[in-house]
Amino acid sequence: TLAAITLWVITVALANYNRFFWITLIPAIFMTMVVITYILVAPEGFQLPLASGVWIAAIVSVLASGWFFYKKKPV
Repeated sequence: TLAAITLWVITVALANYNRFFWITLIPAIFMTMVVITYILVAPEGFQLPLASGVWIAAIVSVLASGWFFYKKKPV
């Protein structure tokens, strides 16, 4: 979880400084999907079926990416 949040923070910082942010955006999206899937599927989490957990995690990852591009300052 901490790694995913750190990647998102670095991605936002790179975007704010007009740097190449794709190098951290793609791992941030991947890590977000992994973390959300684990929270939804794990026995100590919500214990959802794997297919449901993956689909929900994919939707959350797309929404997080969309939010990033919506809030990103134009170049």
